[in-house]
Amino acid sequence: MGTVVFIGRLALGLLLVVAGILKAHDGPAATATSIAGYRILPPAIIAPLGVALPYAEIFLGAYLALGFFTRVAAYVASGQFVLFSIAVASLVVRNIPSDCGCFGSSVPTPPSWGHVAADVALAVAAFAVARLGPGAFALDRALGTGGAAVTQREAT
Repeated sequence: MGTVVFIGRLALGLLLVVAGILKAHDGPAATATSIAGYRILPPAIIAPLGVALPYAEIFLGAYLALGFFTRVAAYVASGQFVLFSIAVASLVVRNIPSDCGCFGSSVPTPPSWGHVAADVALAVAAFAVARLGPGAFALDRALGTGGAAVTQREAT
């Protein structure tokens, strides 16, 4: 089971790192424009989120990929994917053809129910990683931050 969790953790982590890097490469203005396209958040939040979101995704993805504070990172990632799925669903329901901005402006992704389903699947996968523990090759194991329950469950 530890290897399966490791593969899931690594896939989720790399996905978040790549998404964050592409957003960071576009710059905060482009990220803020994508966020504004959802027409959900108040304008005062959009610019700071445009600055913070790419780096939050990079750090969150790195923590998952490395298995560092795995459970917390995976719960946060799961929540983030749930929020993304709700936001994209709102675009679909309101028939707003705005690009989701998931991978920056270099990968145009129109909103669709398939996209919502993918975000929900990623949320479930991240939640599973959080529940099952750090898995193999995790810094949590080396540093002893994975918790006794994780160590005992994975030992069986």
